[in-house]
Amino acid sequence: MSNKSKILIYGAGVIGSIYAVKFANAGHDVFVYARGGRLLSLESRGLLYADNDSVKKASVTVLSKVNHMDAFDFVFVTVRYEQIETALAELAENCSPIIVTMVNNPNGYDLWESLVGKGKLIPAFAGAGGSIEDGILHYRLTPKIIQAATFGEPNRMITDRIRVLAKIFKSCKIPYSISKNMDAWQKSHLAMVTVLANGIYYDGGNNYSTAKNKKAIRFMSSTLKKNFVTLKAKGIPITPTKLNVFRICPLWIMDISLRVLYNTKFAETLISSHAVNAKDEMALLHKALLEYLQ
Repeated sequence: MSNKSKILIYGAGVIGSIYAVKFANAGHDVFVYARGGRLLSLESRGLLYADNDSVKKASVTVLSKVNHMDAFDFVFVTVRYEQIETALAELAENCSPIIVTMVNNPNGYDLWESLVGKGKLIPAFAGAGGSIEDGILHYRLTPKIIQAATFGEPNRMITDRIRVLAKIFKSCKIPYSISKNMDAWQKSHLAMVTVLANGIYYDGGNNYSTAKNKKAIRFMSSTLKKNFVTLKAKGIPITPTKLNVFRICPLWIMDISLRVLYNTKFAETLISSHAVNAKDEMALLHKALLEYLQ
């Protein structure tokens, strides 16, 4: 495989658009599959994104259909949890060898692999967030110390295709991490992010109002602790290990930390925006996680 990869982004929401921009700007051959109003916007105006005080257009090819014989080095599936099974079923006959699912998942990968074929799937998750306003992408990458884009093989091996994927992320200057246990990583991630979203719903406002709501803050602190204590008790490795802080940290310190976090632009972009725009997805993920923890 050459240094330039042919990449399909299957889903043109915020996450798909972010990675399409980053991959295209690094010189990769990027195709974006979209539907509905987003497709119309991309076809008429292109993939626009904010860059400091200007608006730029990424060099991508917009698709309204993906044919079975359209071969890509990597297919990134960047849809929501409630859409993933339909997306994978639609890709089942596509001849591309590698499908990277950048989607939350509390239930392991057996079903997903059964849909696309054993050996094609690489589970992953984004380290980014943002919004699309008037057809223009506004985004932020998450610093590696907080959460890099993370991926790994279902069988926990470090394979050649994982190394190639790492080179792609490095070429785009995207912070990334390779996990040897993506199932544990995603369970740990959901034990955190469902609570962070539910704090917004508990308050009924946004991250800034949640920061001032003592009951919402304590709800998050206590639920985070309960989730991670339960994961540990079930024998799930807390991954990455730094998330053990939620299991061992006193509630009052967690309260202070969450109040500070929620009163930032960072929380607005990476927590509140997604929580407000993806209530159905977060409700399904919360339900699935609870079923697993119980």
